Amino acid sequence: MKKESGGNWHARSFFGLHYDLHANAQDTVLGRDTDFEHIYRELKKVKPDFVQYDGKGHPGYAGYPTRVGTPSPGIVKDALKVWREVTRKLDIPLSVHYSGVWDKAALARHPEWGRIKADGSWNDIMTCCNSDYTEKLMIPQLLEIIDRYDVDGFWVDGENWAMAPCWCPRCLELFRKETGVARPPRSKEEPHWREWLAFHRRAFENHVRLYTEAVHRRKPGCLVCSNWLYSVRQPEEVSLPVDYLSGDFTPSFGCERAAIEARFLASRGLTWDLMAWGFYGPAEKYPWEFKTAEHLQQEAAEVIANGGGLFVYDVPIRSGRLTGWHQDILAEVARFCRDRQPYCQGTESLPQAALLHNSLDYYNNNDPLYKLARATEHVEGALQSLLENHCHVDILNEKALAERIEEYPLVVLPEVEELPEEFLAACGRYVRKGGHLLVSGERSAARLGKVLGVEPEGEASERTAGLPVERQVVMATGRWQPVKTAGGRVLAYEQELDGRRVEPARPLATIHRLGRGKAVGIYGPVFRNFFNTRSPRLRAFLGRVLAEMDNPHLIRVSAPPRIEVILRRDEKRILVHLLNRSAGHPLSNRNHAVEEVPPAGPVGLSLPLAERPKRVRLAPGRGRCGARWRNGRLEVTVAAVGVHQVVVVELGRKKKGRT
Repeated sequence: MKKESGGNWHARSFFGLHYDLHANAQDTVLGRDTDFEHIYRELKKVKPDFVQYDGKGHPGYAGYPTRVGTPSPGIVKDALKVWREVTRKLDIPLSVHYSGVWDKAALARHPEWGRIKADGSWNDIMTCCNSDYTEKLMIPQLLEIIDRYDVDGFWVDGENWAMAPCWCPRCLELFRKETGVARPPRSKEEPHWREWLAFHRRAFENHVRLYTEAVHRRKPGCLVCSNWLYSVRQPEEVSLPVDYLSGDFTPSFGCERAAIEARFLASRGLTWDLMAWGFYGPAEKYPWEFKTAEHLQQEAAEVIANGGGLFVYDVPIRSGRLTGWHQDILAEVARFCRDRQPYCQGTESLPQAALLHNSLDYYNNNDPLYKLARATEHVEGALQSLLENHCHVDILNEKALAERIEEYPLVVLPEVEELPEEFLAACGRYVRKGGHLLVSGERSAARLGKVLGVEPEGEASERTAGLPVERQVVMATGRWQPVKTAGGRVLAYEQELDGRRVEPARPLATIHRLGRGKAVGIYGPVFRNFFNTRSPRLRAFLGRVLAEMDNPHLIRVSAPPRIEVILRRDEKRILVHLLNRSAGHPLSNRNHAVEEVPPAGPVGLSLPLAERPKRVRLAPGRGRCGARWRNGRLEVTVAAVGVHQVVVVELGRKKKGRT
């Protein structure tokens, strides 16, 4: 991508590279071998749209000769200056990796900036967002980097995911002034805990606002991103003036993390990307290893098929050289992405299933302030069970879903605990107008009983319940709510493991026709169970529930469970992305390596389409697929899918000949 003056260069980017070293006090050779011709030659192999290079990492030491912060004692040559020269010649943006609230070196010099834990001990790694750190060190250092290197952006790391409450005197006094609460809580068991956490989230937001606005004032075209801001771990409405959203998903099982993050970031209204780690490792005492091209391509497909950009993380040698064979693999991954760019970039999701990520429930159950803990298991379990049943899924928070609910043929509320009354009323209107609603969890009957056609009967209890599936039984553990029907029809009664019905009869799942739509209730934590077990039988049970809904507006797919379907569109095309999540050998829980992705199939698609398409083809390349349109549905067959293929449906009537 050519670098243009002004505007949001990230909105035009698709594939990038990220290099950081997290400079430290033990470094001795930083920049020594950072040679212009070497860096230029290696980047030319890959042809990225942008590059991110190391500025300051979590230890707090700068990798360049800063006059503001703490330079690493090991700087031999200014590598950042060389990278700026190389990216200018390549005519691409240069962004800088910079660690935000995580800065050990700063706290060694300014212990008063440190966070105080609930027990009164000092955190020597993480800064307090109500301290002077942001204005007296971070902002001056970001501006120094702009002035000295004329950089095009900052990717600020160590941010929301590194946050936690602080009990320093500043925070205690500010909280008292803001809330009037004389004694701030020390634990979630004490009064005003929610207010205490909200206070710290506001402090973090103020920290991001301060440095973002300072950067924009100094150089308006310099873009700012805070790592994982407004992602799944921060689901409230977007309000800060950042330029784009981003995050780096886990080194192992990256597709799992990318699947949920991509679908949520895509609903946020800002351009976004995700970073794949180029390497993985089983444990700290064993060395990291660079991933295969197939491994990275599989992770890349999960991101780009959902409309995002991808960048890949590689670590230079401490002296500043790049590993050539790493760049060869990255070049192969880049070609894979470029081949698919015309079918991914600039597209939008074609609404099918909307999955709720409820910020109220999340913040009631996560690990303060923004750590996931177990607070998203039900959402991730719902997502993966829907994907394995070949649903195309968007993930939205409660505000976005309330605004867009009528766009979706299917809405899924997974084990929701707390929702506003106006949202519950909107769900009822949605079903009456023809929508299909799937609700799970012990509180479903109490919250949406009239919509589901049931009434609670007695108290919920912790137990293991048997769900019938294809003459077998799958067990699901958690709190189950007994219900009695009040217009709904029972889909599943609780069974013993051997298939005998539990007496007296206990409905576990029901379906209710209401107005022009249908509502299904499952009265226990099936999606949390699926997250923790990935049980094929539980997947099959949920597939049976979806089949009972008989939703004519959803795509119908016949394929192995590891084929993932993503529906996108632009002005002239519907794009059916087929992702193959298979691996050529069992994936170790200690060392997740994808050595090969064996082709999977066959795949049969039935897509609701009002008019005969102009053309149907496979992309990229010249692969063939069978296609037939009749009675308002397009039937497509694909013999096998590699890592990722796209069924391109070109809209507009074809005058004659076959589809």
